[in-house]
Amino acid sequence: MSPSNWRWLRRVLLIIQLLMLLPIGWFIYHLLMPRNYFSTKAEVLPLNLTTGPFQTTYYASTNARGILIVATGDGGWSGQWEEPMALHAAAAGYAVGGWDCRNFANTRSFNQPQLVEAFNAAVAAVRQRAKLPATCPVWYTGWSTGAEWALAAAASPQRDPHLIGVLPAAPGERSRYGITSEDLLGLLSTGPGSFSLTELAPALQGIHVVQFSAGLDPLDDATWLDALGPQAPHKLIRIPGVLHDMDGAGERFQAEFDMAIQWMIDTPCLPQAPSRADPP
Repeated sequence: MSPSNWRWLRRVLLIIQLLMLLPIGWFIYHLLMPRNYFSTKAEVLPLNLTTGPFQTTYYASTNARGILIVATGDGGWSGQWEEPMALHAAAAGYAVGGWDCRNFANTRSFNQPQLVEAFNAAVAAVRQRAKLPATCPVWYTGWSTGAEWALAAAASPQRDPHLIGVLPAAPGERSRYGITSEDLLGLLSTGPGSFSLTELAPALQGIHVVQFSAGLDPLDDATWLDALGPQAPHKLIRIPGVLHDMDGAGERFQAEFDMAIQWMIDTPCLPQAPSRADPP
């Protein structure tokens, strides 16, 4: 091999090595980066749960017309997606409750009923702090892991009775009640405590679902939407030219988000079909 060819080969091998190191670097960043993001705009509301104490961060809104719970990615609350989303929603007229998935998973073991209880408690705390009526509408949203957990918290008959819909941003095909090292590495969630979004679909009857898909994100999954029936009005909104975080919950995403909530308000859910055991 000539010296010039050898130099090119070395460069190619170096690039391949760097690409192989990227997942490792991302994993280490997820494990070691500090979980101490602090919002100067939010107020901490304590929650008393069966799994132990927790909290939701409250973002006030003038003349709030509803409640929005914003759930984080597996890295926890940050200025990357969560804070811009919460501030936008509060400015748009929603009393916001922030939900830190990483902190919740780091401080307890839990299952779906306990996750449902926790989201309900966050809704109740925000409703009380904002002095909203018990009948005010409720929405859940989340990014990545938070998108998956928001769907799981809605897929239960014990969900808040005034939950209108869920707006998941870039969820994966599967998730877990908890966060493991494998999850942080981006591997498919399997084993005890894991679940697929398709498994949640039957329990989402009566709930609207609008999913956001990033055009440059190979990880989010929308195939599960096919499992939702007509009793769960749903649609997929693709945001072209953006990565997993929707351009940091950028302007295009925010505009689509606002229109999605209005679509939920304008689109009624069909009555649920009676089961065969129901009397005529």
